[in-house]
Amino acid sequence: MLINVVSRFRSGFATGGVGLLLWTCIAGWVVSAHAQETKLIIFDAPGADRTPGDNNGTYPAGINARGAITGSYQDVNNTFHGFLRSPNGKFTNFEAPGADTGSFHGTSPTSINDLGTIAGEYTDANGFSHGFLRAPDGKFTTFDAPGAGGYGTTPINLNAEGAVVGYYTEANYVFYAFVRNPDGTFKTFAGPGACNTGTSTGCFGNEATNISISGTIVGNYMDSNFVSHGLVRRPDGKILSYDVPGAGTEPGSYQGTGCPGCFSGFNVRGDIAATYVDADNVIHGFVRDPEGRFTTFDAPGAGTGPFQGTGCFSDCPVTLNNRGALTGVYVDANYVQHGYLRNPDGKILTIDPNGSTGTLPYSMNDSGAITGYYLDGNYVSHGFLRIPE
Repeated sequence: MLINVVSRFRSGFATGGVGLLLWTCIAGWVVSAHAQETKLIIFDAPGADRTPGDNNGTYPAGINARGAITGSYQDVNNTFHGFLRSPNGKFTNFEAPGADTGSFHGTSPTSINDLGTIAGEYTDANGFSHGFLRAPDGKFTTFDAPGAGGYGTTPINLNAEGAVVGYYTEANYVFYAFVRNPDGTFKTFAGPGACNTGTSTGCFGNEATNISISGTIVGNYMDSNFVSHGLVRRPDGKILSYDVPGAGTEPGSYQGTGCPGCFSGFNVRGDIAATYVDADNVIHGFVRDPEGRFTTFDAPGAGTGPFQGTGCFSDCPVTLNNRGALTGVYVDANYVQHGYLRNPDGKILTIDPNGSTGTLPYSMNDSGAITGYYLDGNYVSHGFLRIPE
């Protein structure tokens, strides 16, 4: 039985995504059983609700080269707030201007670049999402994608120059991808043949999920049969669609390459890492090199039944660093979610805080430091930082 024990009103839920997260129990310091020793730090943002049974807590979302971490936490009133955790463990909590303090509203950072600029979304009193940038000095810039309606604007990632990518919905709840350039101008786009009927029909359209320093964008989109495809948008605006060999194509199945909220990893070599769903609804991981060649893989322990495998059906990011290491999640035969690290040599390690019943690695830097969160036995989410030593 698939257990969805955490319901977070973040990007996937706020946009009508399927959003499923499976989670875990108490943790402390751990050491890997493999040759490379690691240290795992568990943390909670000041002000995070840790009341047993509340399904609240701390949700890291991004880490930069220095080890600074950003993310969000929920307070006792279910309001989201942003946080920045410095490399020495000091926290700065913050709110985007205009963020509402109502239940499941507030500020939700999604990414931090190496200069310390943070991107994310905030929700107003009407539950409408807007984008924001927080500069290293704490100054905010807020924005909306042109034509945004429906659920609003959801930034996902930003590069070193401050270009932001993500998705938005228009008034009829049709999804489009966007890039906001450092000068504040926008480009919006959709994959070839992308569905345009809105979420009421099951169409979760387009999303841009990563951008290189040169402006190449990767993401995914859903066609009119609700089959997903990978997407690459070059700096000149040309869009390439791709499919992993073995990806399912059954209409209405939500099979294919990528999935709603499943963010693609992307590195300086032009490698893309993400997930695909086969004809049996089993999920697998893949890496696509710049020449279009695919390497597919499955984490040891990943289940082989429907809705199991290496990844999940919605809202499970994959991070790929510039050394070729990647991290993500797998779902076992009991529908329990685990984190994994795939090293550049292809070896895969499980990442679970001690006693975890479900783990979500969210971001990794080039040093191999990984941040994410997990749910404990009291249904409280905690952040973690896994540091190679």
